[in-house]
Amino acid sequence: MERYRELLLSVLLFVGICLFSGAQGRGQDISLREALERALLGNREIRKAEIEVEIARSALRKARENTFSPAMTFEETVRLSGESPEGFSLELQDTISFDASLWEEEKVSLERAERALEATKEEVKKNVVTSYLEILKTKNTLALEEKSLELLKERFERLREGYEKGEAAAFALQEAEGQYREQEGKVRVLKEKLRLLEERFFQLLGEEIPGEEVTFQPLPQRLPAFSRDLTLQDFVAMRDEVEDLEGQRRVLEAQEAQLRRKGLPQITLEGTYSKDGWSLTAGYSFSAKSLDIALEKPLGTQGVSSGEHFGVGLAVSWSFSPSLSEEKKQVELRKKALLLDLETEKANVLFDIREKYLSLGEAWNTLEGKRMLLEAERERHAQVMKQWELGSIDQVTLLESELSLFQAQVACENAFCDLLASFVAFLRSTEQPILWETLFPQEGDERT
Repeated sequence: MERYRELLLSVLLFVGICLFSGAQGRGQDISLREALERALLGNREIRKAEIEVEIARSALRKARENTFSPAMTFEETVRLSGESPEGFSLELQDTISFDASLWEEEKVSLERAERALEATKEEVKKNVVTSYLEILKTKNTLALEEKSLELLKERFERLREGYEKGEAAAFALQEAEGQYREQEGKVRVLKEKLRLLEERFFQLLGEEIPGEEVTFQPLPQRLPAFSRDLTLQDFVAMRDEVEDLEGQRRVLEAQEAQLRRKGLPQITLEGTYSKDGWSLTAGYSFSAKSLDIALEKPLGTQGVSSGEHFGVGLAVSWSFSPSLSEEKKQVELRKKALLLDLETEKANVLFDIREKYLSLGEAWNTLEGKRMLLEAERERHAQVMKQWELGSIDQVTLLESELSLFQAQVACENAFCDLLASFVAFLRSTEQPILWETLFPQEGDERT
């Protein structure tokens, strides 16, 4: 009884020391959800894309302001009659244009910048998820290799004891030592690789890597949700490359409309109103969709009529340019070439989407297979444990069985990470956003 009491006290003391040391050197924890939030706030590429959006908005505001451009002109006329000036005039003229083609290019640029910002955010989120998965996989692999190192160390020490007793050959001892040293190097390289992956991960967050150890929390073991409401063809129009070409097509169509108006008669409705020397003239051009307003007040007295006067007129003009037909032809040819590029890009995008979809299905099947292998390995290890309890196998055989079970567990966890990585690659190819409820749906909400 006293022996068990001492053993219990020793175990409690050991556990207390472990908990204390773990609390002292645990470092910081980070989850995938927290990492995504921090990346949206601190990533440098996102901040740069936000600046580009502000630049595009400023350019659009400038284009719209230029369509209302008041011009104030002071015109002085001096006529000598004797020794005094006889007339001065003041003219105020405003031009208001409603030509939508003046805005279209800047509007498309703003839309492109806004899409680029959203695409950058999604790309950063997908890179964060991928980097997080790589770190988890590397940590799993490192744990597996460290366990293998323990087994090789146990085997090497047993052979060394046997060699000292004359029960083991020298070549067997050298072989065991070589395997042990090789495994040591593999573990060391994996630790350095893990450090590099963590540095790249925190770069995505726009942060410096902490000096203390970081614990990456495990992911919820739930299959991602994939809806079949949209077909693969529907995803093609969502790609940025296709949307950019569609925006260029709209610009060319606006240029076509502008050139067509140049070849039409210019019809302007003019109206005048004057009273007590003030003269107001307004003209609206139907073809250019512009309004010109002029207000004039002579400062002198000569030629100023009293009373109220109204006037309405319709002016028709037509101009011909020999190069107009060539300009139309160039725009039409550019549009045809753009449509060919658009069809080619759609075909390439569809091929990429189908390829990622097939990889996603393959990863899904791999995970199912690894889960079945894990269950079989658990049953096999349970049989080995019974043999160990009966004393029919040695400790090395038990350690090998534990290693095999651990390998199956790591393979299953890495297959789940590969599935998520394939799912993220599919989302990237279809320009779909990263949503937490899509990656890790609630229980019963998994769709395949």
